[in-house]
Amino acid sequence: MRDIIKSGLILCVISLTVALTLAFTYSATKDTIELRKLEKAEEARGLVMSYAESFEKVENLDLSSSMVKAVYNGIADGNVVGKVFEVEGRGYGGPIQITVGIDNEGRITGINIGDNTETPGLGQKITREDFLNQFKGISSEKSLKAVKNPSDKEEEIHIASGATVSSEAVVDAVQAAMDLNREIISGKGDL
Repeated sequence: MRDIIKSGLILCVISLTVALTLAFTYSATKDTIELRKLEKAEEARGLVMSYAESFEKVENLDLSSSMVKAVYNGIADGNVVGKVFEVEGRGYGGPIQITVGIDNEGRITGINIGDNTETPGLGQKITREDFLNQFKGISSEKSLKAVKNPSDKEEEIHIASGATVSSEAVVDAVQAAMDLNREIISGKGDL
């Protein structure tokens, strides 16, 4: 009986030590982790709207029922040159963080795939340039459609082979950004 109690106490002390070490490590690194996330998000905004000098978050939008998580005005020479949308799609492996840039004429300037847990080799095909470049220049007046055999219609996005669910998640997320951009432009957005 004494051996069981002794082993139990040793196990408790070890568990407590590990838990305290993990808590200390987390508290010591959480600010650095948060800073890196912010830097990564800023970099993604710059990639999808390279001509913007800075980005200002649009604070007064109701995004509670949307895949869009945040909207930023792209600023150049003191003027708004477009909007950048941070969107979260639901892929095969889980959430996909997507950044979408749309200029003042309503055309997509670029998209960037951020954090995701899609299958390496298959679902990760959504991060390839040939897939992402299909979106550039598409007007937000169009309705995107994920297709296996595209025609010459710019709104038809060719699904990455072997990554149907992931491709459709990206198309749906980009469409959500395009829809919100259209609402904002028409004055129906909660600005």
